[in-house]
Amino acid sequence: MKRLLPALSLLSIALFSTAAFSQESKHSVGINVGIASGEYKNSSKDGDGFIQSYLYYNYQAFEHISFEIAYSGATEFDDWDCDEDEDDNSWTCSFNSNQNIFNLRANEFELNSAVIAIKGNLPISKRNSLYGKIGAQYYDYDFSLNDYNIEGDNGVGTLLEAGWQYQWDMGIGMNAGLRYQDLGDLSFISSNVGISYLF
Repeated sequence: MKRLLPALSLLSIALFSTAAFSQESKHSVGINVGIASGEYKNSSKDGDGFIQSYLYYNYQAFEHISFEIAYSGATEFDDWDCDEDEDDNSWTCSFNSNQNIFNLRANEFELNSAVIAIKGNLPISKRNSLYGKIGAQYYDYDFSLNDYNIEGDNGVGTLLEAGWQYQWDMGIGMNAGLRYQDLGDLSFISSNVGISYLF
């Protein structure tokens, strides 16, 4: 009985702290990464894909509504080119970094943007929920060839996202979603996966 009492005390403290954590936690940070396809000035011929990152802080203001600030970035993704040597049946693979992006004489791309968004959650079970996000972003992007700027733009655009998220009791969460970004003449659609921490 003497050994059972400390164990029950520890279990009670752990359960109480978990309940308090789930009720009081309003802040979260996280990162999403994804692969995007783009369209620029009505041309969807991009020659390769884009890798995106999204680093955010989220504050839950109401039960199912939160506010988010984030940094979003993207760069071109160089494709692998592989050729077979028919004489000895071997393969040689290398990066194809000289492929033009869209219809431009550019083989490099960089996007930076600051995002402010409102996020809504729709719980479907204790740990699972669907989410939707709408936001505004200040963007700045450049197309370049061998570090020489060819074309670019900056301004304010729209961000829309929808997806699914899972939250463990210890605060760690994961999500998967689809995001649309309107950046003036440039638009992106990306599929993303991420990890977050609620505190």
